[in-house]
Amino acid sequence: MSYNITEQEERIAREQTQKKLEAIVPRELLPNGSYAPVPGIFDIAWKGLLELPYFDFVRSTREFDNTVIKENEEWMLRLAPMVARKELDHEQLKLFEMHSFRWVDTYPVAIVENVFENLHNREVRDLIIRHAGEENGHSELEADFIIQAFGVNRLDVWDSKPLVKSTYLEEGKESDAMSSLRKESPELSYALVPFCERCVPPATRIIGKALREQYGFKDDILGFFDLHTYIDIYHERFGAYIMAKYARTRRLQELFLTALDERRKILIGTNKQAYYALKAK
Repeated sequence: MSYNITEQEERIAREQTQKKLEAIVPRELLPNGSYAPVPGIFDIAWKGLLELPYFDFVRSTREFDNTVIKENEEWMLRLAPMVARKELDHEQLKLFEMHSFRWVDTYPVAIVENVFENLHNREVRDLIIRHAGEENGHSELEADFIIQAFGVNRLDVWDSKPLVKSTYLEEGKESDAMSSLRKESPELSYALVPFCERCVPPATRIIGKALREQYGFKDDILGFFDLHTYIDIYHERFGAYIMAKYARTRRLQELFLTALDERRKILIGTNKQAYYALKAK
């Protein structure tokens, strides 16, 4: 008897396990044990939100956010329009990606910190853990791009400095609206995080296309951008699902909208500062 698993045995075991799990557990469950606590949330064109009591709030919030994104497109979409116009030369592009790395690298930690305020709610707790797990390692994908595109040493990427000063969010400070939302609804406090990821897929679609066509980079180093044209479709759903289920009162909805507006203004301001810092170099 051989104790070494062959590639064929692994493939058969995965297929068989997946089939058995699908027949037993009414949720998305992978052979490695990872699952989504909301059945079907990873399905294409999932309609599960329509059945939840506060879906109208999700719809109106998306409309509000779409307006903010459209009015501030150059600053909301990770400087994607500037990249598409090739306003940034290779050195500026390198510096911006190294700046971006700092935020991407700390993001899983920022997500998982919400677990401790949601331990009483197993569904939300498990969504947070799944979300953090799916973000883990994305900064290394971005580092791979920087290293291969610009010849930077990985340790230099890890030690890179941001282009602009830390915002109050990075310093651990919160606005009154965000602090109140965290106290009154830790579920919605977390939901704001994945909901804000909804502007990432359009940004990375633009950037990925520009990096290929304008800058001449090959497909095999653009995994970070290609991945984010897809995965954040589902992360936004995590936030929308919680909003549609837990935004029970007008006050909570107003706190969420205020906190969202604040986050968007911070993103706009930070990207503006980063852009002008780059153009000054």
